[in-house]
Amino acid sequence: QPMMRYMMNGLMKVTDHNEDASYKEVSDFMVPSSVNKPFLDKPGTFDMNMEPRTTETAMGMMGMKVMKMSRVEMLKQEAPHCKGITWEKFAEHRGYALPGYEPKHPKAGEIAPDGKILSINGGEPSTLLTEARKMAKAAGSDKVILCFDAITCPFFRAYAAEDLYKVANKVPQLHVYLREAEPCDVFDAGGMHCVTPLKMKRHIPWHKTEADRAQAAKDTQTFLESFEGKGKVNMWMDTMDDALEAAYEARPWRWYVIEAESGKVIACTNLAPFNMAGKLDKIKKACMTPKGTAVAPA
Repeated sequence: QPMMRYMMNGLMKVTDHNEDASYKEVSDFMVPSSVNKPFLDKPGTFDMNMEPRTTETAMGMMGMKVMKMSRVEMLKQEAPHCKGITWEKFAEHRGYALPGYEPKHPKAGEIAPDGKILSINGGEPSTLLTEARKMAKAAGSDKVILCFDAITCPFFRAYAAEDLYKVANKVPQLHVYLREAEPCDVFDAGGMHCVTPLKMKRHIPWHKTEADRAQAAKDTQTFLESFEGKGKVNMWMDTMDDALEAAYEARPWRWYVIEAESGKVIACTNLAPFNMAGKLDKIKKACMTPKGTAVAPA
């Protein structure tokens, strides 16, 4: 819905500029005390001395609070999960946004790391770049997009996934499902997993087995096919040691545009779901670049 999109985008616009937000800009927003700003204990912000959050209200509009978020499944768990969202939870699940963290993900011009990916249907495993090159060859494209997905992020399922797809200029997309972004039982970060208009039809807990991850990946494939078309979403999944997630610093979700033949990164989105307008512009431009224009960073 346009109004929902407008409000959610406003919540995650963390800079004065409209470009994609850097790691530091995201960290400055999420941990305001790190840049000597007051911590106001509002959604999306954290502090070492914060009180645990089990419920909160957000999306103010015209002086009204319009959405109550509740972590009902976390409350059913043993400690520490039943405490809700804490600094420790933030550090564990969103460590790339911690103050002082130095990004290690592949940059523009660098070779995209390869790694094992698993079939979501019990087929033989493959590797990320093997499947990426297959897709590019079949589509007659010199590029491919590596889409690291996360259906439990409310921003991803509300509009981000579809908006990114629309600016991809028909560049083929290889989807890889990751460790769960906001599992209902251990890190319902936004409090929207089980309640609010954006609640999940099926609650997805932390993946304990490959079967758990495969089911979440299948749910996501079905969701993506609702706007990409039936049978048009090539979905795989990361191994249970989360090797590709770590290599690409992909949580909660992230897109990389690469040259299929060389494996060089052309561009990637930064930490999600912040500054979506900048992410869309970055992906759109990368998908329209002439062949061979991935240049090593200075």
